[in-house]
Amino acid sequence: MTIAIQVHRAGGATRAWRIADPDAKLSWRAALPGASGYDLAVQVLRALGARGAEALDLLPLAMPASWMVNARASSRAFRRWRERPAREAWAVLLSRLGPMTSLEEWLALGAPARAEVDESARVLASGEEGASLVAVTKVLALLRPQLVPLMDDAAIALARGTVAVPESADDPRAPASELVPMLDWFAESVLGAEGALVEIAVRHEAAVLDAAQVLDRLLWFDSWGHRSARGYRVVDDAEAYSVVRG
Repeated sequence: MTIAIQVHRAGGATRAWRIADPDAKLSWRAALPGASGYDLAVQVLRALGARGAEALDLLPLAMPASWMVNARASSRAFRRWRERPAREAWAVLLSRLGPMTSLEEWLALGAPARAEVDESARVLASGEEGASLVAVTKVLALLRPQLVPLMDDAAIALARGTVAVPESADDPRAPASELVPMLDWFAESVLGAEGALVEIAVRHEAAVLDAAQVLDRLLWFDSWGHRSARGYRVVDDAEAYSVVRG
């Protein structure tokens, strides 16, 4: 078993997270129709942003694209998200997490700006019509992929240990208050393993991914996706948590 990356877990989580077989895991995920379509949608939205399109104007495209990774927000939730006060909340999130904002810049962001991000997440993750934290991040990660991971309950449980490991992906319970600390954990984790993540990204041919996207996809696989992949098992011993073949 080759261990490519070891990541520190935070909050109530114990032991490190070791990522084995990252290339094989990314390849398995890339064969999933929804996941592959989501990755291509990120590329298109990124290109549109680079050509001057405003992220707020791209929200109507990003919202339904989030369904490709099983976001549970309904079309009614999307309609509310396009109206006040939700539209202002999206504007704050997309501004504070700008298209050129780096991981280091996020970590250096002051308390007032972080409070704005937290409050905006609370406005959007109302719980109505599937408008959960994870549904918000599945849209936000389409528009700010360099900063935002998909915050399924399973991913937060692995990363921070602050929510229960879920029995189903269909009933997310993580509160909006998890957004800022998960962004912190994610930024620190990507920076701590950036070299290895970039090497993996270069080898991945199914889609253009950056270091942050690689870690996000591996976080999904090791926290939840492995349940659908044959030949993997969880090892959670005195040394580390890992998902390995065999």
